[in-house]
Amino acid sequence: MKKGPAGNGTLEQQLRLASGLVLIVFVLTHFLNHALGHISLGVMQAGQDLRYAVWHSLPGTVLLYSALFTHVVLALWRTARRGTLHIPKWQAFQLGLGLLIPFFLIRHIMGTRGSEVLYSTYVDYRHELSLLWPGSAIQQSLLLVIVWLHGMIGLHYWLRLHGWYKAVQPTLFALAVAVPLLALTGWIAAAQRLVAEGGTKINATPEQLARLSDYATAGIFLAYGLVGLTVAAYFGLKIWRRFGPMVSIAYIGGRTIKAHKGLTLLEISRLNRIPHMSVCGGRGRCSTCRTLVLAGGETLNEISAAEQGVLKRIHAGPGVRLACQIRPTSDLVVRPLIPSAKPLPPSAIHDRYRWGVERPIGVMFIDMRGFTRLTEGRLPFDVVFILNRYIDGMVRTIRHNGGMVDKVMGDGVMALFGVEVEFQAGLRQALATIVALSEEIDTINRDLANHLDAPLRIGIGLHGGQSILGRIGLDGRSGVESGLTALGDVVNVASRLEAATKEEGAFALVSHDVLATAGMEPTDIGTTRELFVRGRSAPLEVAAISDVTALAEALVAERDSAGIESAA
Repeated sequence: MKKGPAGNGTLEQQLRLASGLVLIVFVLTHFLNHALGHISLGVMQAGQDLRYAVWHSLPGTVLLYSALFTHVVLALWRTARRGTLHIPKWQAFQLGLGLLIPFFLIRHIMGTRGSEVLYSTYVDYRHELSLLWPGSAIQQSLLLVIVWLHGMIGLHYWLRLHGWYKAVQPTLFALAVAVPLLALTGWIAAAQRLVAEGGTKINATPEQLARLSDYATAGIFLAYGLVGLTVAAYFGLKIWRRFGPMVSIAYIGGRTIKAHKGLTLLEISRLNRIPHMSVCGGRGRCSTCRTLVLAGGETLNEISAAEQGVLKRIHAGPGVRLACQIRPTSDLVVRPLIPSAKPLPPSAIHDRYRWGVERPIGVMFIDMRGFTRLTEGRLPFDVVFILNRYIDGMVRTIRHNGGMVDKVMGDGVMALFGVEVEFQAGLRQALATIVALSEEIDTINRDLANHLDAPLRIGIGLHGGQSILGRIGLDGRSGVESGLTALGDVVNVASRLEAATKEEGAFALVSHDVLATAGMEPTDIGTTRELFVRGRSAPLEVAAISDVTALAEALVAERDSAGIESAA
């Protein structure tokens, strides 16, 4: 089963996320309805009638306003409890957008639902467009943009913790731009047509509109009154902490600081400008703020179920806690487990592979046979020339077929498939690469015929499954960035399969798991063998491939079948 990110946060965070998702779905349907204005007012109204059947039903109304109330209250509560406003820029921008929303949204709600409830007004699109155009066009457009940006920022910083997100991110980004653009131009185009045709009609009297405006103004004052209370609570807690009891936090290899009780360790680090990684923004999901508590851990708050889930997922050892989840009440000695001499650039922080991603991929090892014998009696120039031509052909073929070169080790190459695409598609790319490599090695042998005593031969091992992807080693601060690599049992098995091609006299050994996931019958591709792999109790079934013809034919048949299904 494909696993999700490290954790889903506390109950409070899960409620904020769930309520936010409900609001995003509502906004999306509303915006798509606006976009229908490019067609006609009648189509817009038909869309609204359909939307009303869902969101104006009793369950829909309860769900929508419960989500709105929950999201707002929890956001204000979290802001009031913050220990510091030294937060990432994206969080500050999202917070600022959220504070702007009530100013525009309350008037919109009062003019629609308020008018319906208080005066039984028939709020159709003709009425709404007549009210908005042209006098309130700017306010309505700003509301649309602000709400959408606020929601998309939150959605992006939640989804980026999922391994599959990067593959679909360009598509989702295009949709995130297209939806509000179509909504803006859609409702404006419909409003302009309505005015041009002389079809404007407001289903409320001027007196009713005036009262609704007064109610909206009162609602805005109330909303910002609550914001003011939140700000007062924030500074009140800040003052209380300032004069309240303090604790000492000693960072191994760094500073020892005094901090007020009530703050999380992550907030203490940020407040004192101590670099402390937190990809998820302190929501207890990503585990990048993990910290080893060397002294004083027995006085910390108990581990919550949410934090325990994250720590279990990363196989954390004794004394490891999430800095965003602990609030020191006594002196601590700590060591952040993802240390940083200075803050990393945003591009590095937002690179999920820096912190590790678990996802299913295909791993391929390629090795030249008899390389040591090839080098005997040759000048260094000749060896390097032959090796460069060979490696260049292998790497180019891998990349051309959708693979990612993990590393080159002398005459060996390790490649990853399915990093940017779904697992099954990645495995099919890997199988196509085996066929292409067979052709490429023939081409290399022809090109180097005058330089070789015997043709070059290679062995290939391919296995797939759940792996850890991450950037291991160099952090890029010296101008050298570590590349992406894979870790786990899949890598070991793929390497073992490549080595076993010598024993089996095969061009490639591919696990039956790979072929089955790719939708192919293993017995049609090669001869079945059973291999014992270190660390496994049962033998691994593999297909030994000496001639890639059957594999090539199976790939063509699979593509043809997929093309027919797509056309149908």
